[in-house]
Amino acid sequence: MTPEHDAEQARRKLAAAPADLRFAVLFTPRGQREALTALFAIYVEIREILRECSDAGVAQAKLAWWREEIGLLGEHKPRHPLSLNLLAASKKRGLPVQPFLGIIESVRADIAAPPFPHFADVEHYCQCRGGTLVELAALLRGAQQQTTLAAARRLGAAWQLADIVTQGAVYAEHGRVYFAADDLRKHGVDRHIVGDAHTDTGLKKLLADYAQRARTLRDTAKADITAECDMLCSGWILNGLAEARLKKITRPDYKPGGAPVELRPLAALITAWRSARAAAR
Repeated sequence: MTPEHDAEQARRKLAAAPADLRFAVLFTPRGQREALTALFAIYVEIREILRECSDAGVAQAKLAWWREEIGLLGEHKPRHPLSLNLLAASKKRGLPVQPFLGIIESVRADIAAPPFPHFADVEHYCQCRGGTLVELAALLRGAQQQTTLAAARRLGAAWQLADIVTQGAVYAEHGRVYFAADDLRKHGVDRHIVGDAHTDTGLKKLLADYAQRARTLRDTAKADITAECDMLCSGWILNGLAEARLKKITRPDYKPGGAPVELRPLAALITAWRSARAAAR
């Protein structure tokens, strides 16, 4: 394999990823797109284990392999083409292993599909999944201040929590419920989310509650940033797209249980561009 082959593998992986991730790379400075493409490609590769492996044992084995691979990446001795590409694209800048392990841990939670008793458990999951991704993206862009990295984790968690709001019913159909049991009881919503065991009113209140929590996480991150705002461009883009969906799902005329909320391609493009512009100011 050659570096050119490894880079092409990363580009293909990202090209097939959700639009949010593609836009989070597209509107960053040209010189940093290759490294971010490599990072997001690894994220997608690990996340896809859930979809590709119907057998939980096989999925856990793949996660164990990636856990070992991330350790080797930290030692600058990776084996996978995507890991090799990230090492080359980041110019061998040392990236911490722990955030990658957080992503692996979140996928392990997806596979096990355990109930989340309290919102703190949901927030921890969001920190592991989205928070660590945006933190790694900020590190790749050169962020150094701890306040910046903390804000990155909150931005990523806010994006992930917004995804739970907009996609929660779909995930529930596959047996994965990301709403806390405490909050389901509070709003009178059945654990399976879908079906006739609850009213649309209760579900709408639950979604509005979580949407507000996602916005609070995002706003807290914004208030904590004192410098290096441009290093969080990917996080701002992801949250800009998430907010556009949250506005749709929290409208009075929204009907829970329908098709997942999506943005039209042009609207998503404009939203991502505006979010990137705001991050650069």
